[in-house]
Amino acid sequence: MGRIIIVCLSLSILSGCTVITAVGGAAVDGALYMFTAEKKSLPFSMRKILVATQKTLDGMDLSATLIEPMDNGYTLEFSNNKLSGSLRLIRETNRLTTVSGRSYKGMSRQKSVENAIFEGIQTNALHVRNHEKFNFKKYHYIRAKASVASPKVGWFIPGAKLKVSPSKKAGWLKVKMPSGKQAFLKGHINK
Repeated sequence: MGRIIIVCLSLSILSGCTVITAVGGAAVDGALYMFTAEKKSLPFSMRKILVATQKTLDGMDLSATLIEPMDNGYTLEFSNNKLSGSLRLIRETNRLTTVSGRSYKGMSRQKSVENAIFEGIQTNALHVRNHEKFNFKKYHYIRAKASVASPKVGWFIPGAKLKVSPSKKAGWLKVKMPSGKQAFLKGHINK
């Protein structure tokens, strides 16, 4: 979530020779996420977990401010005035979804909040009806390029606090997606 991590690996191959490799921050952060995030596998479909996640975050006065679809699920960033964090929803099978996540208050990790989110998702998933879907009505699209004709690569809530920067095209902002990819959204920076 906005941190830059550079890892240098040093390896002595021959006497007197050293190879140094720099690994990019996004790649390292993604790998660290998988090892440091709390994780729970739940016996529910992706649709039910996605609906249950929205109900849980809304019920905790949190908002999924940015959503990025992945090949096997979704990554959601959430926040309010006190907490921020991210969740990954990974489809293991049609009836098994793994939820992993991290929550922070400032720079301090909030494992109790993470546990409350997981418990809320599990409880809410039990009550998701067959016709219910994630409500995208309050979201706007994030695009691959600064154009409404460009492919949709995610969603965001207008007015949410996002880390953005100006783009070369007027009326568009650059945003870094949870995957590390650069994308664009229509909007302007409020100060």
